[in-house]
Amino acid sequence: MALIAFTGDLHMSNRGTLAGRYVLKDGINLNLLDRIKALGRICEFVEENEVDLVVIAGDVFDSSSPENIAIRVVVEAVERLSERAPVVIVKGNHDGSKGTEKASALSIFGQIVRRFGIYVSERPEIIPIVSNGRKIQVFTLPYPRKSAITTNPEYRNLSPEELARLIGFKLEEIISSFTAQIDRDALNIIVGHLSIAGGVASKEQIVPPFDISIREEFLRKFDLVCFGHLHVPQKYYCGTIARNGFGEEDMKVGFKVYEFKDKEFKEEFIELPARRYKTIDAYAFLSDSGALEGLDNETVIRIKGRVKRWELEEIQRRIKALNFQYVLNSVEVDDESVRIDDEDVDEEPGIEEAIKLWASNKDGVSHYIGRLIETAKEVESKWLSSRI
Repeated sequence: MALIAFTGDLHMSNRGTLAGRYVLKDGINLNLLDRIKALGRICEFVEENEVDLVVIAGDVFDSSSPENIAIRVVVEAVERLSERAPVVIVKGNHDGSKGTEKASALSIFGQIVRRFGIYVSERPEIIPIVSNGRKIQVFTLPYPRKSAITTNPEYRNLSPEELARLIGFKLEEIISSFTAQIDRDALNIIVGHLSIAGGVASKEQIVPPFDISIREEFLRKFDLVCFGHLHVPQKYYCGTIARNGFGEEDMKVGFKVYEFKDKEFKEEFIELPARRYKTIDAYAFLSDSGALEGLDNETVIRIKGRVKRWELEEIQRRIKALNFQYVLNSVEVDDESVRIDDEDVDEEPGIEEAIKLWASNKDGVSHYIGRLIETAKEVESKWLSSRI
């Protein structure tokens, strides 16, 4: 039997925000703290179980130039994992170097890490591993660097769509060459970071219109496929370890564990206790309909909708009175409406109509309406004259 722990899309960074705020706790960004806790849970699982291999499928960091604290957290976690099992890491698009940069974020591991059971892959390759007496063959497919193609004069003028299609075809050629080297006496795992046709991205992800992708049929000969890049847990993807915003508020986050026995495997998704995000309709918030029930103080809340100006003021007042730390007010004001004595009016009325509306539910003022209208028009006339 072999046990594989599979994670990815860690996006470790000290720059994240909660409800538009940069929040620190003990000098550490709270967004990063959430990820540290999640990564700690994964380390605990590996320490408590006889894991044969740990796979981290790219986007270890959120940028190619991570902060020192993010680097320290990742290095300590990977070293901790490697004390129990070999660790394979592939480069993701966020880890990769940008523009003229030559080194990726993963260069911090250097070249000697393989002596300690840490395998960092920044190019397609085959990594033979023996773990607990079991032969494992890992085929890697890191996120490709587009500039390696565009520097070729033959491809320099390709459109984004043509370039993505070309790179996809070249990656499929690499996979085909991998399949010719599959060892039937070993467990054959392909680890990559890119889209597989038909995969679903989260609403929070910014995926290029012409994202690089490969076709699923090229992966069928491998015993196990472990890919990163798409944050939604699904076939071939473990998803991310922490929610990245309101576009992922209903999405489960966690990691996967595969148990192999006689070439058959059982998959388990282990959910991580991630911070909740919750969008509440503005009118549900105003109506006290229990929209906040079941939410803890650590939940990031967004009030969203289109309301009248006086309703916005009430929403702002109620937000201040809440016992919640992270509330984002995304309410829009409908400027085409006004309120006159508790009545909604679609368009701002003239003076005469406004006075009549105001007086319509006032007892004992009907016989004053004419004089009020006359006086109001006189005031308006003087005001307009003063502006000329």
